[in-house]
Amino acid sequence: MKTKIRIFFFGIFILFIGVNFISAQEKSETKEYELKADFLNRFVDYVYWKDYSKKQTFKIAILEDSPITSSLTALAKNKNIEIKEYKNLSDLRFCHILFVPYNTSVSLETILSKYSGKPILIVTERNGFGKKGAHMNFVYIDDKLKFEVNLKAINKAGIGVSSFLLQHAIIVQ
Repeated sequence: MKTKIRIFFFGIFILFIGVNFISAQEKSETKEYELKADFLNRFVDYVYWKDYSKKQTFKIAILEDSPITSSLTALAKNKNIEIKEYKNLSDLRFCHILFVPYNTSVSLETILSKYSGKPILIVTERNGFGKKGAHMNFVYIDDKLKFEVNLKAINKAGIGVSSFLLQHAIIVQ
């Protein structure tokens, strides 16, 4: 009988530890995407599109599902910013920023090919994507969120980046 009680309480204990671990992971992911959303929100002010006027609605597209959507939507409440998720790349016509989540099913090469030379800032979150041609790429260095900037790719797209933003970036080629 004592063994059954011990097993029961041990099972409850493991259950609580597992729930707390999952909860901590969810909080960590939420915080990560809140930070990334804040970065994207700031990119709007420090990146320049030649045909964009502040009177226009600024468009941010998110390819497929991403936890960043809710964080971005909360930040953009009182701004003239439209945030929309697209299930397929073919559904996306125009945006100023295209956020490509880590787990997207579309290859970076396909995305870069479709938007080559177009003034769409392509922001990714997978190691190595900055060097592969993404305009900006989120990376973690020493447990801190940073962003890479590929100046060659940005210049090819006809987008300008302020020197202030570049001071905080990791420049990649």
